[in-house]
Amino acid sequence: MITYKTQFAVALLVAAVIVSSCGESNQKKSVRQSSRAATPVEAIVVSTAETSNTLEVTGSIEANEEVLLMPESAGKLIDVFFTEGQPVSKGQLLAQLNSSEVKARLMRLKLDEKLALDEESRKKHLLDIDAISQQEYDIAKNKLDGLRADINATEAQIAKLEVRAPFSGTIGLRYVSPGAFVSTSTALATLTQSNPVKVRFAIPERYIPVFNKKQPVSFSITGSSKSYSAKVYATESRIDAQTRAVMVKAHADNSKGELVPGSFARVSLVFDKSYGTIMVPPNALVPEIKGQKVFLFKGGKAIEQIVETGVRTGTYVEVLSGLNVGDTVITTGLNQIRNGLPVQVNVVTFNSER
Repeated sequence: MITYKTQFAVALLVAAVIVSSCGESNQKKSVRQSSRAATPVEAIVVSTAETSNTLEVTGSIEANEEVLLMPESAGKLIDVFFTEGQPVSKGQLLAQLNSSEVKARLMRLKLDEKLALDEESRKKHLLDIDAISQQEYDIAKNKLDGLRADINATEAQIAKLEVRAPFSGTIGLRYVSPGAFVSTSTALATLTQSNPVKVRFAIPERYIPVFNKKQPVSFSITGSSKSYSAKVYATESRIDAQTRAVMVKAHADNSKGELVPGSFARVSLVFDKSYGTIMVPPNALVPEIKGQKVFLFKGGKAIEQIVETGVRTGTYVEVLSGLNVGDTVITTGLNQIRNGLPVQVNVVTFNSER
């Protein structure tokens, strides 16, 4: 028979075992926490560095001048005086519309002008010897001036029936044939001046304060590894509200004809060296919904910090805001650490040279 003393002794033994087990469990938990607190990571100390900022954007090649050749008047196309794909000179006659009726009118007006001029000369002589009044001479003079005005208007009408090159360039494909009736909206061909060419691209808003028209510009085109240079000559007067960028145009030499208008271009701009730039390695950044963040080492723990980034290369990322000189930024073990987690840091040197 188990006595009360025996039951009490068994209870004390069980309690001792439980206490011992709990102590061992707490000891193991403490060891695990100690192990987590010693999570090894590498970090860099933030400092400023000198950089040569390079901006790469997409653009397009455009003709220096380009126009659809259209007649100023409607009529029958009589003849075409250009060959597709060939160069033409400024002012060269390219196409002729039917102008026979207008030219006949001009001939008649010039005959009338000759008669009016003879009459004006006689009246002028008679006026000089007081044989006629001033009014009679003025009538003859006004008739002559009116005919000359009609001649000028008719000659302008004839000019509208001719299509001439507004600038020197290369003619593209012909869209109509002689004998066709054309109107003022009928395109005959395209005239393109492609030396020099224009390089059109946009610069993000935040680069505008450091951009100037003397900015070195280089670019390449699809299918070629050759680099070309261009000189900025114009910028848009306002920032585009949708793209938050400013349109820029530059001239590039195309004397060899290697650059074709309409081609895709990859444009590179090298800005002046800037001092006091904070940079971190790309692997220090963690993408998130708000943008980019880093982990700082503070008080023995990893602390999240949102940052705004700028220029990115293969070796560094410019940090515009969110970091200060002297901050310790964690660069490894980012998948294992969380905000507020204790870490053990090994500070390494960061070389930001490209």
